[in-house]
Amino acid sequence: MIADRPEGIGRLVLTNCDAYEAFFPWQFNLSFHHGPRLFGPRYVDLLARMLRARPAQRLLLKAVAKRRMDDATLAAYFANLIGNAGVRRDLTRFLRPVSRRYTLETSERFPAFRRPVLIAWGEDDIFFLSRYARRLQEYFPDARLRFVAGSRPFVPEDRPEALAGYVAEFVRRGSEGGLA
Repeated sequence: MIADRPEGIGRLVLTNCDAYEAFFPWQFNLSFHHGPRLFGPRYVDLLARMLRARPAQRLLLKAVAKRRMDDATLAAYFANLIGNAGVRRDLTRFLRPVSRRYTLETSERFPAFRRPVLIAWGEDDIFFLSRYARRLQEYFPDARLRFVAGSRPFVPEDRPEALAGYVAEFVRRGSEGGLA
């Protein structure tokens, strides 16, 4: 969106995310890239069956969030994948053509995005390393980088108050005439 239709975006907030050559991070290539490509919907169905077990859900989310999630939050993340064949079919369709080529090509157009950008990056992330956050900051001409202590990639789950504070400050500074 920011590469193809930047006029529709006034400000951008990024947390830890697929970027550059980390689409997907190497730790997830087998699960989210090669599996669906080689085995299609059967592979995603197998993942969904495995994720019916709460311990499997907790284990997966433990990799991306420090906070232990309650059952309602786990259900919000996994219920549609587990219970809806259409969601699994759409996920397979999304995952099969995934290629870092897209994030690398798109990143070349980031310097043309001239609006304010806040990068709020969980500092305890083993998948999307801080070097990606710094690189994003360099690519966007009006970017501010804030590291979020005590967070893995799911910053809104781990540190929602800290993220909300950074976003409020970002919006407030913008209404005062720019980023500091």
